[in-house]
Amino acid sequence: MINLLCDFTIPNWLDNFDGDDQLGHDDLSKMIRSLTRDELSDEEVEFIIERIIEEADLDGDEQISYAEFEHVVSRSPDFIRTFHIRI
Repeated sequence: MINLLCDFTIPNWLDNFDGDDQLGHDDLSKMIRSLTRDELSDEEVEFIIERIIEEADLDGDEQISYAEFEHVVSRSPDFIRTFHIRI
């Protein structure tokens, strides 16, 4: 099991990789690979992406908007302070 702990603030979230102010599949993949130093298999990365989108994508467009991100953060006040991924 890999346990990641990183600072994850809203301004960091806005630094998505393609600049469209949405976290899509490619953004999430790059973020996960960066956070894990590319030590996960493609299947593990896909699993994490699916779980993130399943949890946070409220409108079904397969992307996480700023409003959807805020909604997830508001449900977990500690999210802003620390962000954990357990694999």
